[in-house]
Parts: sequence; C-alpha cells; structure tokens
Amino acid sequence: MSKYFIILFALLFQVNLLGFNSDTLELETVQLKSVLINQSNPALTVSNISYKENEIRPINFQDAIEFSPSVWVTNSENQAQDNRMSIRGFGARSAFGIRGIKIVLDDIPLTTPDGQSQVDNIPFDLIQNIEILKSLSSTRHGNASGGVVYVNTFSELSSVQGVFLKLSFGTHGYKTKEATYSKKRDKSSTILRISQAESNGYREHSSYKNKSFFFKHTIDLEKVKLKINSLYFDSPYAFDPGGLTIESVNENSTQARDRNVLFDAQESVKQLQAGLALDWKTAAGTVKSSLYYSNRDFIGLLPFTNGGYVELNRDFAGLELSLNSRFNEFEWMFGASAQSQADDRKRFQNNEGVKGEMAMDQLESFDSYGMFALGSLNKPKYSLQAGVRFDVHQISMDDNFGLDQQYVDYSSRLSTYSPNIGFIYNLNKNDELYANYGSSYETPSLSELSANPDGSGFNNQLSPMVSNGFDIGYRKSTRRLSYSFTAFHIDTKDEIVRYELEGFEGMNFYKNLGLSKRYGIEFEGNHRLGKHHIVKASYTQAKYEFENQGVRGELAGIPKSNVEFEWLYNKNGFNFKLDFKQVSSMFADNNNEVKVPSYALANIAVKNNFNIKGFSLNLGLQIRNLFDEKYYDNIRTNAFGNRFYEPASLRQFIFSINTIF
Repeated sequence: MSKYFIILFALLFQVNLLGFNSDTLELETVQLKSVLINQSNPALTVSNISYKENEIRPINFQDAIEFSPSVWVTNSENQAQDNRMSIRGFGARSAFGIRGIKIVLDDIPLTTPDGQSQVDNIPFDLIQNIEILKSLSSTRHGNASGGVVYVNTFSELSSVQGVFLKLSFGTHGYKTKEATYSKKRDKSSTILRISQAESNGYREHSSYKNKSFFFKHTIDLEKVKLKINSLYFDSPYAFDPGGLTIESVNENSTQARDRNVLFDAQESVKQLQAGLALDWKTAAGTVKSSLYYSNRDFIGLLPFTNGGYVELNRDFAGLELSLNSRFNEFEWMFGASAQSQADDRKRFQNNEGVKGEMAMDQLESFDSYGMFALGSLNKPKYSLQAGVRFDVHQISMDDNFGLDQQYVDYSSRLSTYSPNIGFIYNLNKNDELYANYGSSYETPSLSELSANPDGSGFNNQLSPMVSNGFDIGYRKSTRRLSYSFTAFHIDTKDEIVRYELEGFEGMNFYKNLGLSKRYGIEFEGNHRLGKHHIVKASYTQAKYEFENQGVRGELAGIPKSNVEFEWLYNKNGFNFKLDFKQVSSMFADNNNEVKVPSYALANIAVKNNFNIKGFSLNLGLQIRNLFDEKYYDNIRTNAFGNRFYEPASLRQFIFSINTIF
C-alpha cells in the first residue's frame, strides 16, 4: 500500500515539473470553508469536493463523495439496500441506508431525527459541491457521531436556458432518461429535473426501476436569500439478491441467494420531501432558518416467514433557527432545532412472496429538541473556537398487536451535552495548523430498536453511542495547490454493531459492543497543472478496534487503508477522467475469523461536445472496473451462515448522449 501512496504523492506535487509550469493562468485561491462560525477557517477537519458544470458528472453517491479520505461508501449496486456509508468507521454497522451521519441537501436535512438517511433521491448530476465535516461535530449538528455531509446543487445551469435532455444506456440493461429545465432571472433562478432509471443488475434477482422529480427555486435579494426545494422518489421495485458464502461466489458470482428468490426479497419506496431555507441579514446578524417535511412509504420483503413482510409509513418534520453575529474579533452563533418523526410499522408473514397474517403493529415516535452556542475569538495569528450543545430526545412506542400477547408500551427520554473546543494557528497566509477536541453521540434508530430478538416491542437493552476524541492537522491552500494532513483519535463507549440469528437470516439485529477506538492519519490534496489538468489524491491509514468483555478485535466491514487518485483533463468541450482506488483487506465478522481480500479499481470516462450548425450535442462513454477486478460491492457483516458477500459487477460500459433545446 505504501508504494502506491508514494507514487501518487510524488505525481501530485512534481508532475508540473515536466512542462506544465510554463502556464501563467491565474486561479482563485482554494479555501476550505464551513457552515460553522468562522466560516473561512473551521477548526474541524473538513473535505470539500466541487464540480463544474461542464465536467463529467457522478452517476451515483459513491462517485460523488468517496474521494475524501476516511469516507467509505458501498452498496451502489443493490438498490434494495441503499447506499451504506461510513466516516472514520462510524456508520459501518448499517445493514441498509446510512446511520450516524447527517446528510443535508441545499440546507434541508435528509436525515431523520433518529439518524437514518437515504440518498437515492439526490440528483447526483446536479451536485455543485459537497462539504464533509468529519466526526466530532455534534456540538453544531446533534445526533451524528460520524459527521455531517452538506450537498449543494446548482441553482441554475449557465449553459442551459431552456431544456436539457440526456439518455444513458449500458451493461446489464442499464438505462436512464433525464429532462432538466433551467432558467436564470435577474434576482431568481429555477431548476427542475425529471428522471427515470432502470437496470437488470449484475446478479440474478437484482433488477430495479425508479423515477424521480427535483425542483429548486432560489430568490436572491440584497438582504434575503430564499431557497425552496422539493424531491419525489418512486421505486416500484428493487430486488435484493442477498449475501452469498464464498463457496457460492466461487461457483457463480452472478447468482442470488436461494432464500431471497424463494421469498421474493425486494423493496418498494415512495418518498416526498419539501423544504424552504431562509437567510436574512439583519442589524443583529445573519438569521438562518429552515422548515421541512418528508413522508416515506415503504414495503419490504425479507427472506424469512415470520414478520418477513414489512410495511412502514414514516413522517418527519423539523424547524431549525440560528443567529450568527460578529463584533470586532468575536463571532458567535446561537441556535435551536425541533424535529419530530413518526413511524407506523407493521409486519406480516411472508408466505414465499405473498402477504400473510399480521405479526407486528407498532406506532413509534422520535422527537428531538436541541440548543447550541458557538463562539470564536479571531486574531491575526490564531483563532480560538468553542461551543456546547444540549439535546433532549423523547422515544416512544405503542404496540397495537395484542392477540394473545400483552400490549406493550415503551418510553424513554435521552439527554446529552456535546462540548467542543478548537484552535487554529496561522503560520502564514497559506499555511495553518489546527486542533480540535470534542464529543459526539449517536442514538439507536427506530428501525434498530424495533429489531427485537424477542419478536415485539423495543430492544430496551440497546444504548446510545458516546464518543470523545481529537483531530490535529496541517493544511495549505494556494492558487494551484491545496492539501492537508490530519491525525485523529476517537474513543467510543457502547459501540452499536449488527448481527443475524438462525431462523431470521437476512434480518438484522443490534447490540452494544463495549469500548472501541478509532485512530489514524488522513491526507488529501489537489493540484492544478496548467490550464487543463487537475490531479487529486487521498490516502487513509487507520485502525478501528474494540474491546468487549475481555475480547479484543477489529470492527468488521471497514478497510484499514485506502488510496485514491484522480486525473482530470478539460479543454474546448473535451473532458477526460481517470480514477484509481486501492482498498485494503477487512474483516467480515467481529470475531475476526473471515478476512475480505484487498482490491484495486480503475475507471475512465470521456465526453466531448459537438456544435453542428448551432446545434449542441454531447457524447460520453464510461468504462467502470476497467481491468475486470473481482471484488465485493458490499459486505454483510456478521451475517449468519457466513453469507457475507455481495459480488460487484465486472467491467461495465455506460454510453450517454445529451442535447440542449
């Protein structure tokens, strides 16, 4: 692994010596920025990923975000399980979707109050930039031990004043159809996107189909900026091929697990979200507020009989308000938030894909209230930042499934303080040292609490995770070059992990594992080589360890190291991208008995714009997994019967054609 890092590091900083340094193009200084106070200079570790309108666009969440060190995204090919994501090992326990990491789209949270996120409704090809705050950020953002991901989309497309059409097709029956409308006015802008996607999948029983709608309207006045957005996602089916044993993988990597086929394992989802965000400059400072509502209607079929047919209707809404003020060298922010989530969860018998008798009927709620205060003293040579947050969570459950059982009610109140202190020392205008110490926490989600081995009610033995740790780093920003080095150490009490039980293979249960620690180093950087070339690199070397009842081991499903490299070339409408990723081995189980081998991936993409008598036509080609590497798109940690493996696609081709009217 080290040899790859050395090679890429040398390339990143020295390739301009081969003749690129003759260019004199003036570029803007690259700066990391944050939504925290002291926005130009946060003490937290922050990664910023940006996209230009004419660049090759990401086609999924993994493409969009994974370049950042310590960020790990899997499960892009199993649409029935959603993307899984971890930051510094937080979130790795998730069986489906994202846990312990807050996702914010255009200032509107996509994450529910109990910490669950799905990103399948994000318009990936409209992303303008992504900002990742790593760990230790509960002081500002509450229930999120892994950190916060801010996704910002374009408010308008400067190259489009009208309708933009795009068609993509590729391996395994992959097809997407998109129509985007963009309009820029004097003090407002509008963007609207409608899309449809489908695929047969690499494996048997893995096809999916969905359609989505995205609307964003921005009003930008002298003292007021208002953003209104709405998302709708409808997936009538997404089949789940399940995990395989290594013997089954070696026999036929495209096959589905037999029980998943027998019980017709799949999901169907409809989700609507709407929100508005207001920034208002007043004499007292800048007031930021957001108001949002979301509904998710979900049906899931799991590969077992008792309770294997799931119906879930979820509502969540929230309001956030903050005031950011500055006086001379002092800056401060006060804020509060209120969120409410209500889950109507029912389970039935899954009679080989047919809905049977009821096995569970629960009404679950998760209400969250928080207040925070942040302050910063900003001197020419240094900045001192500190803050504290107080949160109260009210969790309740009403079990309406009586029959011969007793009715069960569950109620719990959780409260926590999250302090933070950070320091930045400016070596010069381009170089700085920073340090941060803080606390974060993560509650179990309602889905995790309801996964009770007893069969009904909540698992009241499951406790929240509490983490304390620090970051120490160095970063540099110039017109052509930016990079950072960071060391981190985090201790966590009551780490939550998932497991399976015999007779419920495919259903996930959760327990606290005791104490865990995360520590390592991170590097990321990008270098503009003349007018047309940009190279980027990132590297992570970390350990994720636990101790439980005298037993020590490594947390499952997280690679200890990975290195990534990206080369971009853009000139006169022609775009080329090469990216490379090497991922270390990892364990599939907390007993550390099964090791998943390392792998290396390379992808290339090219597109070119043709102007024919005033008519614009853009053609693109992507080759994914260029060298036909055999690896796993997802590892189902601690799966019963050693069914850990979800094989990934071999080499894939995706063609695209788009035009503007």
